[in-house]
Amino acid sequence: MQKTTGTIMKSKPSLGCGYVVGFILLAAGLGLLVLALNNFQKAGEVWTDGSIVPAVIGSVLLLGAGACLKLAKRLVREGEEEAARRAQFPDQPWKWKKEWFGPAIMAKTGSSAAAMWFFAIFWNAISTPGAWIVAHDSQATKAVYLIFLFPLVGLGLLSSAIYQTVRWRKFGRTRFVPSSLPGVIGGYLGGVIEVPARVVPEGEARLMLKCVRLEVRGSGKNQSTTENVLWEHEEQIARDKWVTGLGGTEIPVLFYIPAECKSTDSHDRRDEIVWRLSAEAAVPGVDFAAKFDVPVFATGETAQPPEAGQPLLEAYSAVALDDAALWSCGVRRTSDIFYFSASHLLGTKITTAMLQLGIFGLLGWFVGRGIPGIVWAITIFFGLIISLFMIDVWCAGFELKLEGRDVVVTKRRPWGTKITRVARAEVKRVMAEKSMSSGENQYCRLSLIGVDGVDPTRGQKGESFLVRKLRYQLEQSQKQGELTPEKLKELEEQLAAQFNQSAKFVVVFAKHIPGQTRAEAIAAMVLKVIRGE
Repeated sequence: MQKTTGTIMKSKPSLGCGYVVGFILLAAGLGLLVLALNNFQKAGEVWTDGSIVPAVIGSVLLLGAGACLKLAKRLVREGEEEAARRAQFPDQPWKWKKEWFGPAIMAKTGSSAAAMWFFAIFWNAISTPGAWIVAHDSQATKAVYLIFLFPLVGLGLLSSAIYQTVRWRKFGRTRFVPSSLPGVIGGYLGGVIEVPARVVPEGEARLMLKCVRLEVRGSGKNQSTTENVLWEHEEQIARDKWVTGLGGTEIPVLFYIPAECKSTDSHDRRDEIVWRLSAEAAVPGVDFAAKFDVPVFATGETAQPPEAGQPLLEAYSAVALDDAALWSCGVRRTSDIFYFSASHLLGTKITTAMLQLGIFGLLGWFVGRGIPGIVWAITIFFGLIISLFMIDVWCAGFELKLEGRDVVVTKRRPWGTKITRVARAEVKRVMAEKSMSSGENQYCRLSLIGVDGVDPTRGQKGESFLVRKLRYQLEQSQKQGELTPEKLKELEEQLAAQFNQSAKFVVVFAKHIPGQTRAEAIAAMVLKVIRGE
């Protein structure tokens, strides 16, 4: 077996961070309890709002301090056990982590709910006292009442924690039992998701495998984590194909992982590669959802790829492209005309509009208040960025139409309509590539790719930036008289060879298609229509 390319970070267990957080929670809790006791005595040993609220919050913080210390000790113990497994299996990193060492990988539903509860309690414990103090301060200015936004956010966090807890209680301890570990780059990841409850979906369920890069940028208070989906594939399971019995539900899993994908790699916490397996289904009440972190490595044991476009298992069904499925992707079809928009991104459209209105309101508030010019400049700069994104989501729309031997792409824009006409016979393929992402949600754009071989003497509509750059380089080389005829001829031959290998055109005709799998299915459908198949 070849040496694996993915690695797991070697960490030294430490209780330092746990002690710090625990001490902060302990100090805050004791302080609030002392405040509650003082208010209780001042009120003639009668419980009032001034003593009950600090007492309750202080008690919660003390419980949080104990839980934090207990969690830190458990993490240290697990770190020591991981170090022992690392020494025992130096060339098998998928056996280092505790969750991968056993026969099954547990879903993150329970841990996610617990983490959300901890964060919600911590947030509310910090934001509620400030809001309570402002509410009882008769001299507080109106601007101070903005502090009530923080408890509102806290209510949203509590709602999310309750929802995840109900989901966890409804479906139980879901687990993924792999047929073999790890999943293999250039091979397969297979197994069964076992749900200890009957799952009766209302329609088709989704099964997804994603390779995600986690990048931590900045430091301190400016630190942020971005998720970039490097590869993803989705399978659909029809409602009548779910294996559901009295004891629970079994969901079959089988994915082929292309050879160009990256292995699991967490040696650098600021730049990690993780693989996530997830299953989702709309059911009555709280929807079913389960997510697993799975190990995927290059072991050298590859397998033949499956036939393109064919489901790997009998339980899987091809991606449905009926009118409802197309509409959910912002696509509408009438005969040989396709319309593409961002109609399915209603939440994003409303969010961008609200942000834009907020920027305008802030600029209006700046007027006559002596706001420094640098603040104006920064606010206007971010306002322009939001404006561009809002225009793209709200106004950008495409129409792809077949007219005889041509394909006509019409792009609607607020400042004018752009029409591009290319020959149907010269469309080599339809490409789906990522255009933007939001967390793990990936959106793709679709483009018409022309046949290779660009005429270097004249340009045409739809040329890519690379072709225009080559044409500019050719013109500049011909203008430079200091080049010898031999050198100029050699340079022109090099550029001509690149022209012959470049597509005649690249015409974007759709944006914001959700998911690589659905984008590729729509691209294949459009290509079939163009070819008259």
